[in-house]
Amino acid sequence: MRDFRVRTAQKVHDHNTGRRCDNEECKGELKDTIINFGENLDSDIINAGFREGGRSDLCLAMGSSLRVTPAADIPLECVRNGGKLVIVNLQKTPLNKAASMVIHAMCDTVMNMVMEKLGM
Repeated sequence: MRDFRVRTAQKVHDHNTGRRCDNEECKGELKDTIINFGENLDSDIINAGFREGGRSDLCLAMGSSLRVTPAADIPLECVRNGGKLVIVNLQKTPLNKAASMVIHAMCDTVMNMVMEKLGM
């Protein structure tokens, strides 16, 4: 479990976390990777997401409403190519019917259970 808040910025488009890289040779500022409304995904990143989604045999979507496109459509690439979709989210999502499994629980709770089962 992380012992810090991921997002500390006070302004919507400020992505600084207030933390620095712990690599002594780097010490660069760390930024979150949250995409806020009105911000665009880097085209290389979204294209890679669709490509890898289509090649995957399992897509695990955790803590997402799966409503903000185009990224919300990536899990369907997995399903269209014969893969399985597992959704972990407190509320239902538009992709629930396409999912092989839907777990309505907190992400940390589910991941703790998975890690325990794996002996990690």
